[in-house]
Amino acid sequence: MEYNCCEYLLHQIVFDQFDIKPCCQTSMNKESAKFVDNFNGEDFNIENYISERKKFIDIFKKGEVPICCKDCPIIKKLDWKEDEIYFDRIIMANIAKCSCNCIYCVYTHDNPDLKSFYNNRKPYDIKPILLKLRNNNLIKEDFVLIIGGGECSEFSKGELEWLIYFTSSLNGKVHILSSGIKYSKAIEQILKSGKVELSISPDAGTKKTYERIKRVKAFDRVWLNLKNYIIASQNNKNALIEVKYIIIPSVNDNIKEVKCFLKKCNDINCKRIHVDIENYWFSENKDKQIPDKIKKIIDFFEEQKEFSISYSVEKEYWLNKLKREL
Repeated sequence: MEYNCCEYLLHQIVFDQFDIKPCCQTSMNKESAKFVDNFNGEDFNIENYISERKKFIDIFKKGEVPICCKDCPIIKKLDWKEDEIYFDRIIMANIAKCSCNCIYCVYTHDNPDLKSFYNNRKPYDIKPILLKLRNNNLIKEDFVLIIGGGECSEFSKGELEWLIYFTSSLNGKVHILSSGIKYSKAIEQILKSGKVELSISPDAGTKKTYERIKRVKAFDRVWLNLKNYIIASQNNKNALIEVKYIIIPSVNDNIKEVKCFLKKCNDINCKRIHVDIENYWFSENKDKQIPDKIKKIIDFFEEQKEFSISYSVEKEYWLNKLKREL
């Protein structure tokens, strides 16, 4: 049946700090859908999750859009196979401990003092849930495990290694989001021989701007660690490393900073760049006219033919909007 729906709703599952849900597109709306709320490691009821999933699908099949999905660019019209119940993308964001204190962090954006709370909070264990999903044939072979949330190099001993092994056993790919502040031998090892994508987000090409965004002093260390990760990956065709530049209006939205950032990427031989926009700012401004500063930055990135440039959903939204305006 052909109708408007979302691939994340059908085949993605997100394990967040306090809930389990199909997506984390919070940049589009105040909150995304929550299928299991106030979760803290209890037995995961698969049947209840699938039942909540069906409620959302039925709304879409009626030609309507759930309130939390309104205006989301992920939604598209296809001949959806909603009865094919499996997950091909699993996002792990239940651990929030992190060396950074980024000004755009979803946990500490409004209150930096919450950093100590999240750093000391004991997360629930995701491993039994992953095993349960696997044993019920709900994880598609060659799925992607996205390890986000906090900083994976600071997980408890053996945690990251277990996740990598579990994913590899299903021929899956690990997508790791890291601050790059602490060098990880586990990440180095999978870069040498496994299926992995590593994303590190310095967001700046100068120490001053980096420290303003991250609120820690680790600029040189991050770029050195990135260089060593790239060296580790150079003989593995299944390993990809991208460096992110999150545009933060009034902070790093200038060509001078971008040029310094590109030079740092070039110096460490990283040719893959991912451009994003700060979520809170985007949520408040996505329906307004695109600022000339950001237009110029996007155009400038597009001109850099020696780099492979990709964009977040938000960038694609704006690029399409720019095309309509021209």
